[in-house]
Amino acid sequence: MKKSLLALAVLGAFAGAASAQSSVTIYGVMDLAITKGNGGTSSNPGGNGLSEAYIMKQSAASRLGFRGTEDIGGGWSAQFQIEHRFTPDDGNAAAIFWAGRSYVQLTNSAVGSLYMGREYTPAFWPAVKTDPFGWDGVGQINGSQWALYRANPGAGVRTPNTVGFKTRSFGGLTVQGAVGLSENGATSGRNMGFNVEYSGGPIYAGLGFETIKEGPVAFADDQVINFGFSYDLGFIKPMIHVASAETGAGVKIKSRDIMFGLTAPIAGGKLKFAVDRLDGDTSAGNTTLANSQRTKIGIGYDYPLSKRTNVYADYGQGKSDFAGATVNRAAAVGVKHTF
Repeated sequence: MKKSLLALAVLGAFAGAASAQSSVTIYGVMDLAITKGNGGTSSNPGGNGLSEAYIMKQSAASRLGFRGTEDIGGGWSAQFQIEHRFTPDDGNAAAIFWAGRSYVQLTNSAVGSLYMGREYTPAFWPAVKTDPFGWDGVGQINGSQWALYRANPGAGVRTPNTVGFKTRSFGGLTVQGAVGLSENGATSGRNMGFNVEYSGGPIYAGLGFETIKEGPVAFADDQVINFGFSYDLGFIKPMIHVASAETGAGVKIKSRDIMFGLTAPIAGGKLKFAVDRLDGDTSAGNTTLANSQRTKIGIGYDYPLSKRTNVYADYGQGKSDFAGATVNRAAAVGVKHTF
């Protein structure tokens, strides 16, 4: 009897050790807001376009995800992540079911991580980390931070068929490179990029680069380089992001974008503010792109009701420089719940 009890105790110990070495987490976001736009003709990322109706929509992309990790010994571990996107106002699933992320990864603790699947591009991170709105809601700067490069169908913030590597942190410094294979070369081409990021104490700095190869003639060799920086002073966190892009067939249109933003803790919540200026080179035959010269302003406030739930109010407006364009304005009030 004593031997049986001892054997059960040993087996229990091994089972506990095994479960401690691997884990799977279920997580998600539910976000909905009531939004209202004025129907202006200028581009306003995150706004309601030409609609003047009251619209219920999400600010942060709602999602349901699963991620896991397993220690496989010798300093190695394996990870996976799959993330479903949907619109909670109508219950519809995204056209790509695992649109958020879908990858498998091997990590060496001394070197870094090799991943394959659908994942964010390296140049996305310096941009989203220096947008006070995090590319969410009517106040967001979003793709303007990549100048006109986002017009390329292969220039999404994520790429399928991706092979990438990210180093471990060396005193806060990481390097990441990735290639999105050109399985769909007729429509998107081969996406290649890298970033160098530093995050230590109050400082964040990130440099990114991305280009499209083997794509349609109209988009082949498009490229963007971007840089983001923020410094958390405690009472305020200023940030800046700059980008330069070359896009289009034949003579490349050169465009530039610069954004200044900040977040600040106020009355238990967080103030967000950003102003962005996009300038496309109209001398290169770009005069038909009525929003290639545009200013965007966003302001908002988040207030946490708990660790998982917050309410927010955001406002954004965009104004094109081209004759006849009218200011586009949009406001939103919503609730975001994370789990």
